Amino acid sequence: MTQTIHRKEQSMKPSQITAFQTVLSRLATAGFRCTVESDETTTDESWAVYHFADGSNLIWGTTSETGAENSVTHLVSAHRALDALFTNDYGDEPQLFATGDFDEDVNALRDWIAYLTETHGTSQE
Repeated sequence: MTQTIHRKEQSMKPSQITAFQTVLSRLATAGFRCTVESDETTTDESWAVYHFADGSNLIWGTTSETGAENSVTHLVSAHRALDALFTNDYGDEPQLFATGDFDEDVNALRDWIAYLTETHGTSQE
């Protein structure tokens, strides 16, 4: 598996690059800036949200190979899946990106966000 290292990732030591930060960086590079959120009660858990122009949202988080959901501390090498949930006034649509290949999962999430922007508009953030 060839791993593309993006600009922001290049300034970090490989031992410091978390899957969560890598996904954030790659989505931002593609033009999809997400906000990071957490419930502030659970250590090492956060998720990110992309807000569409029409008020709908896509919430995503990373899952480690140990099964830790919304993990912000595991490395790319410990990636298991990306969980995503699109929400709007009409309901929720979950997606699980769990091919076993980190790059493939990130690209699939990015492509899904791009597809959804066709209907829901891009964020103004």
